[in-house]
Amino acid sequence: MTDTKTTNKPILLATDMTARCDRAFDRALMLAKSWKTRLIVVHVLDPKQAKKKGLVPKEARTQLEEELPETDVHVEFIIEMGNVGELVIETARRERCGLIVTGVAHYDGFSDVFLGSPVDHIVRHADVPVLIIKRKPVKPYRSIMIATDFSDCSMTALNTAAELFPEIPLHLVHAYNVPYSGWLKSDQVAQDIGSEEAKLMERFLAQTTIDNATFKRLKASNEKGELGVVLFKKIKELKSDLVVLGTHGKSGFMRASMGNNARVLLGWLKQDVMMVRDPQ
Repeated sequence: MTDTKTTNKPILLATDMTARCDRAFDRALMLAKSWKTRLIVVHVLDPKQAKKKGLVPKEARTQLEEELPETDVHVEFIIEMGNVGELVIETARRERCGLIVTGVAHYDGFSDVFLGSPVDHIVRHADVPVLIIKRKPVKPYRSIMIATDFSDCSMTALNTAAELFPEIPLHLVHAYNVPYSGWLKSDQVAQDIGSEEAKLMERFLAQTTIDNATFKRLKASNEKGELGVVLFKKIKELKSDLVVLGTHGKSGFMRASMGNNARVLLGWLKQDVMMVRDPQ
């Protein structure tokens, strides 16, 4: 970890200038004001579409500047032409940003929201956390839920959430299944597996990478059931307004921990989602 805290670094907002991205704009402004840092707004024009519609970067900049609400946050606009995902990541690196904020333009299906989109490319390749805004921001985040599979990446996700939001309650949730529960009816089997999962959680929390300040505001729970069902229940119980996920787990978080329901899970989550890559 560098000497400069993540919250001192600029925030990058990647916007396609649709109405949906207004939510991301508002949240990015809220965070930049809270963290006392500058906000860099990036809009990338597709060269073919821009030529077809007669769009030029100057017009896009003017539109963004006119739509900027009154704020004391220092806001910079960068308009580029080219590949959206690549230019957003390149700009974040060049400007040494600590967070990328973006929105989603469609909710028709998971592929529209995440996979195969510029957002997916950014999440997979960005060096910094990516905050995907789904809800209209009204208040600062009040309850953060972090999903864990006890991997190094989920530890990075936990510590990143703790660093970015140093005063908000954190809830660490691990979902597990009892193998062959369809035909193994023994209560003892379920108890034994539950005990083993509890030990794994204890070992995870005992790691020295979690500092005392984080530990004091952290609550952890092991929940039996499918990850999607568990998250849905815990979000409702904890009233979480931000869900934090590591992008890789013991064999790929998206594959190993979420299984085949990954697309459905990220599609129906109504809360904002922060995706964190392991820097290793």
